[in-house]
Amino acid sequence: MKISVIGTGYVGLVSGTCFAQMGNSVSCVDIDEKKVASLKEGVIPIYEPGLENMVLENYKKGTLSFTTDIKTAVATTKISFIAVGTPMGEDGSADLQYVLAFAKSIGEHMQGYMVVVDKSTVPVGTADKVTATIQAELDKRGSDLKFDVVSNPEFLKEGAAIQDFMHPDRVVIGADSEKAMQVMHDLYAPFMKNHDRFIGMDIKSAEMTKYTANAMLATKISFMNEISNICELVGADINKVRNGIGSDSRIGYSFIYPGCGYGGSCFPKDVQALAKTSKDFGYTPRILDAVEAVNYDQKSVISRKVFDRFGKDLKGKTFAVWGLAFKPETDDMREASSITIIN
Repeated sequence: MKISVIGTGYVGLVSGTCFAQMGNSVSCVDIDEKKVASLKEGVIPIYEPGLENMVLENYKKGTLSFTTDIKTAVATTKISFIAVGTPMGEDGSADLQYVLAFAKSIGEHMQGYMVVVDKSTVPVGTADKVTATIQAELDKRGSDLKFDVVSNPEFLKEGAAIQDFMHPDRVVIGADSEKAMQVMHDLYAPFMKNHDRFIGMDIKSAEMTKYTANAMLATKISFMNEISNICELVGADINKVRNGIGSDSRIGYSFIYPGCGYGGSCFPKDVQALAKTSKDFGYTPRILDAVEAVNYDQKSVISRKVFDRFGKDLKGKTFAVWGLAFKPETDDMREASSITIIN
């Protein structure tokens, strides 16, 4: 299939590269001319195990290309993924200006039936806004071209993104059209040869699934960090407690390692965005608010231990900080706990 992926950030570059690896013709679009030029020269803007070799291989084969020309990319492809950033606004909501700007471009340049895929993490109701934006541009053109907007949330773990994409736990697709659902099933079929992990649903449920997944994982982290603090007070060993509860199949071992708080581009932003959406609809999300509050405090735990040991005056002392990124196997410093500790 011919695919355009708008945005060559973490999600867009990994997704486009993996689709190309499966034999699709992929055009990755970005407005950043320097980034596109660097990608054409084989310079990868992010660190992700296995990504560089896969990008170089597919670029050399011609199945993967990079461009700033959104007009040509959209006009020559049947499926267009929107994978641009949705930064957190001052009120905690997701900023959709980039998503809607590129939706407008799609409406301006599409030449035939298209499936437009929201790959960015976006609040419930975003597909309706994307649909309205594209339709408004088609109306301006006097065009009766048809299109479907689909929600396809990503579940990539930084440091294991290639593995996650090539061998997914699940592929969630939200669509209101059988035609669009079939197009997406055909696109992902090569990734699910051994077991069909395709989960189709309505668009709003798919949009909610991504936020719920990240909020659930963030909740496990904050819960375990709180238990760790309690263990320290009462004299229990949190790692022994972790082994004791992790052996319960209902709980499991994932995301129950105590630490200095979660960071990265997803959990902090998505927990706050989901809480903001809840409040916009008149509901107070007490658990989500607690998850965020516990995480905020947890980022100061190590620095408080330093002050307890050395006192408030640290002049003349030298400290080493081991592990700066928000998690192993990535160079991503966004919302990293190390920044709070160092400051």
